[in-house]
Amino acid sequence: MLRRSRYTITIPGKDGEYLFVNTFSGAMMAGTAEIQNILEGNLENCNKEMLSNLISSGFLTELTPKEETEYAFKKIETIRKVYREHTLFVLVLTYECNMRCDYCFQNYVFDRDETWLHRRMQTEHVDAAYTTMENLNPDTKNPIHLFGGEPLIYHNYDLVKYILEKGTDAGKSFIIVTNGLEADKFVPLLSRSNIVSLQITLDGTEEIHNKRKKKLDGTGSFKDIVKSIDRLTEAGIKVVVKVTFDHSNVRTLPALVDFMMEKGWIYSENPSVYITTVRHHTAGGCYNFVCNLKPGDLEFVAQDSVLSYLFWLGLEPVRRKLGFRDTWVPQISYCRHNPSQTWFDPFGDIYLCTDSLGDKEHAVGTYYPELTFNEQYDQWMKRTTFDMKSCRHCKYAMICGGGCGHYTYHEKGGILKSDCTFSQQAVNIYYPLIWEMIQKFQKSRTKPL
Repeated sequence: MLRRSRYTITIPGKDGEYLFVNTFSGAMMAGTAEIQNILEGNLENCNKEMLSNLISSGFLTELTPKEETEYAFKKIETIRKVYREHTLFVLVLTYECNMRCDYCFQNYVFDRDETWLHRRMQTEHVDAAYTTMENLNPDTKNPIHLFGGEPLIYHNYDLVKYILEKGTDAGKSFIIVTNGLEADKFVPLLSRSNIVSLQITLDGTEEIHNKRKKKLDGTGSFKDIVKSIDRLTEAGIKVVVKVTFDHSNVRTLPALVDFMMEKGWIYSENPSVYITTVRHHTAGGCYNFVCNLKPGDLEFVAQDSVLSYLFWLGLEPVRRKLGFRDTWVPQISYCRHNPSQTWFDPFGDIYLCTDSLGDKEHAVGTYYPELTFNEQYDQWMKRTTFDMKSCRHCKYAMICGGGCGHYTYHEKGGILKSDCTFSQQAVNIYYPLIWEMIQKFQKSRTKPL
């Protein structure tokens, strides 16, 4: 007997339309209340073609709920192996930073003593990190990321040079996450290395940006960062400009767009620009795109043709997680990189979560002076929908993956606890928002998706 799949969810839209999503198959279908009635079991007036489409897409099934769950988890069993592979490696050169940004998620480390804060990797740390990468996954093709604190502080020049030259000799490529303040001083070195991109953040026009992102002496950083972006792009080094917004600066974004238009950055290949929201350390973790917004903020962005396109690019992690892509892969964990992302810090410790960097209780092991893993590592390895009982029978499990483990550790007493913030936001915010954006892009044809 046909019944509605347990993985089918219904997203109400405008003008009586609905978006139907199967969170296991990844199928999406726009339709009216007619389809909703069919899914509820009213099959009398359903034509054969429609019925066939609903069955083949997974919206209707003859399996019992238990059988469907068993079938779904058997089909995604192979993903478990991929989940356990270390595929993305990040070198945290130092926790020191030459700026202080109002919303920095690493602010908690800046109260540490100077000796701790100024600690940086030594050549023996770099050598051990590269050896560990080879031991954990010699075949990964992902670029090595350089991170901080701030990796491109000029007094780190020799360290950066050693890392890039050693990696380049081994055929590695790099992505660098930098504030850009002193990045222009590294242009000759970067030009000799296989740099995929540098991510640099610019949060508004000069007045707005300087209020949010200050140098250590309290002065603004806007002019220095723009100079770095110009020098890097002139040298042919790829720059990705990240614009971070929250309620305090969202309505100033059009002025920033005007500035970037004059610079020739909008719709440019180098630099490329996207906008995204401030997040971290909240329910929903890194995927909580609305934690620092107020009603009307997203609508303001979505109604502007340029801002909505740039935000579309910034929504890529959420779009991928929800299935707005050509190839759908069900999520068995909340974070797309966890634990495949492996962070090496300047103290010889290994972390698996960005939000936990420098917090020793979250270190999952060491890479220097030797490679070891501890119980925290074992806990993170178990943090999948296969092992979290509360998630296994949830219709949102394949898009949510159990929520943010860092958040549940601190707020619910354990990594293996679930956080349902994302699934609630997916239904109430993300699916409707992205669906509406797609419709607008299709109607305007200003920037095909």
